[in-house]
Amino acid sequence: MKKLLLCLLLLTITLINAQNDECSGATLLTVGTDFTSGAITSTNVGATTDGNPPACNSDAVDNTWFKVVVPASGNLKIETQELTGSSFDDSVLTVYSGACGTLTEIACDDDSGQDFFSLVTLTGQAPGTTLYINVWKYDSDTDSGEFQISAYQFQPPTNDNCSQAIPLTAGTTFDAAVSTFSNEGTTIDGTPPSCQVDAADNVWFTVVVPPSGNISIETREASNSSFTDSVLTVYSGTCGSLTEIECDDDDGEGSFSLINLTGQTPGATLYISVWKYESDTDNGEFQIAAYDAALSTHEVSNSTQKIQVSPNPFTDVLNISDVSKVESASITDALGRVVKTIEKPSSSLQLGELKTGVYFVTLKMNDGTVKTIKTVKK
Repeated sequence: MKKLLLCLLLLTITLINAQNDECSGATLLTVGTDFTSGAITSTNVGATTDGNPPACNSDAVDNTWFKVVVPASGNLKIETQELTGSSFDDSVLTVYSGACGTLTEIACDDDSGQDFFSLVTLTGQAPGTTLYINVWKYDSDTDSGEFQISAYQFQPPTNDNCSQAIPLTAGTTFDAAVSTFSNEGTTIDGTPPSCQVDAADNVWFTVVVPPSGNISIETREASNSSFTDSVLTVYSGTCGSLTEIECDDDDGEGSFSLINLTGQTPGATLYISVWKYESDTDNGEFQIAAYDAALSTHEVSNSTQKIQVSPNPFTDVLNISDVSKVESASITDALGRVVKTIEKPSSSLQLGELKTGVYFVTLKMNDGTVKTIKTVKK
């Protein structure tokens, strides 16, 4: 009698556990604002394999079904996490468009979540559309058990796409120009970097090449951030028709990136993309700076001549110490725009019409060399 009752109990539990074993019985997820607010506890105990194996892991088995309605933002994260005490410790996640029987896989993930669990990030989905979700265990040797699953909205960074790249202002050193940004909620936009084809989740920046034609772009780890490994690419051109001119993985501090460019066209706009090393790399905050030591106020010289400008800062007139060696002078503002060009200048440059601010005086010498000096207009 006891054995019969135990068998009936196990059968009842199995039937309850397997209620979303097929697409038609998919459990509806309520969209939250973060993982916790959208999370429910489910199980794959008693589940069987239903449908095609995931594109990212053909060995995955024993899937359970869920569905979610895309929120008005069109942005959605679907994530699984381990439940304390559960024997299920390795999930695969797939997301589909369409209807049961005619589904199309639009996303697949194995290990982008915590530990060996899964996370899919979707942007630009049609609001009101129903998506179907499968939670699989990694392979037939993986134990079944309870797990948490959540669907929640997120706001991607404004510079998730090339067209929304954030301008960086070139400074004199990394520390003088550094800013902190995040790649949380980003997706892949553009062609993967040539130096690391598995790079993912990039954000975009621009920088105007300073008058020297030289620019360094560097990323570093932000304090207490889980993002620890970047890839950096720099492009010429415009969004939609960019050409990669440099790519770096680990030339910076630790596993971060550094690119040094010379001979670039002053005033040209370069596009910069910061990627995480691969899909398994955690997202988070990072530091980035564009800088050029030539932007510091200094005297420029070579082995045969020294040219100085004075006073610096100046009010209306800027004097050149040895104008006999100068063929032309051009004045560029802090954004890299040429505001004045003087052929065969006199020793005193009349610059009273300039607005207060930082300017770069580029002197083209008779011997073909070019000297750039940072000045300040009071």
